[in-house]
Amino acid sequence: MAFITGLMLIDAPASALNNGQGEETKAKVKSIRVRGQGDYPYVSAQAFRYWLRETMQKYFPDLPSSPVYTGGKGQRQQAFTEGNPIRYWDDDLLGYMRAEKSETVTRVSPFRTGTLVSLMPVALVDDFGVMARAPKEEGDKEGVLLHGHEFYRTTLQLLFSLDLGRVGTFTDERRTGYKNLGKETLAEATKKDLQYDERHEAYRLPLEERIQRVQALLRALGKIEGGAKQTLHYTDVTPAFAIAAVTGGGNHIFGRVVQAGSDSRPRVHQAALQQALTVFGSEIQSPIYVGRAEGFMDDSTQTLTTTLGIEAIPHPRQTLEALANDLSDHPEWME
Repeated sequence: MAFITGLMLIDAPASALNNGQGEETKAKVKSIRVRGQGDYPYVSAQAFRYWLRETMQKYFPDLPSSPVYTGGKGQRQQAFTEGNPIRYWDDDLLGYMRAEKSETVTRVSPFRTGTLVSLMPVALVDDFGVMARAPKEEGDKEGVLLHGHEFYRTTLQLLFSLDLGRVGTFTDERRTGYKNLGKETLAEATKKDLQYDERHEAYRLPLEERIQRVQALLRALGKIEGGAKQTLHYTDVTPAFAIAAVTGGGNHIFGRVVQAGSDSRPRVHQAALQQALTVFGSEIQSPIYVGRAEGFMDDSTQTLTTTLGIEAIPHPRQTLEALANDLSDHPEWME
């Protein structure tokens, strides 16, 4: 059993990457309010997974995404993907629930993401604007429309984990989240002669195909695109910092490694990193993959190189690429 356990940071210098419910003519960002501290802007896991799907479709068209269907009426409306993890990477890695009269199939997502949350509390900025080119209404001398929106300056942190053993492995157990295959997909698994594990009632894709899906996911994380208000607050959402490793457990070992300093700037907490390496050392099955964009967290370079015993730190995209490449040389991680 092995997991890719990782953390990434997005540098948001003046951004509004995920908006919530507005108030009259004011668009509001999503944030967590903590009494006595302030607001912690966040991007929902649903929004981030949407970014990931869109990025995968753009850069990896050979791995098709599952089509989305809608059904029902009124409050019983529903939207669902095809629920075919054999054919579609996102049904495999991101999970699904498809409930119809004939049968219900569900899959717990092997790829888990936390909420993308600010490392520090911020004072949200109210930006006021006008639409001066609006047509004049009768009795309106000015002919302008007023509007406003919130934005922020912060660093957002995302924790993620991928259960490598469950990638491309589809169970037929009669319990929620593990009844992955229906009549049609069971027939497809048999037709394609997928490996069958009778003990776990599971079908499995060939190793090369499973590795290919994980590699594409990691590379997409390094190229991630998306976010709201990009026309007004253009933000590079590719990771400015990333750290990851293959671990033997699903708990996150890097969750406290990056913290905001007294000046609200993110830094690697050397004691937390050293403690993680010591306490979880027996569970770490790979090198520690770390990446940092030059000009971001420069004062953490020595902490990282000294603690990890490395000479240089590549860009996060190169780090995730290196991890993706190493999967081919370590098929035991996929067991």
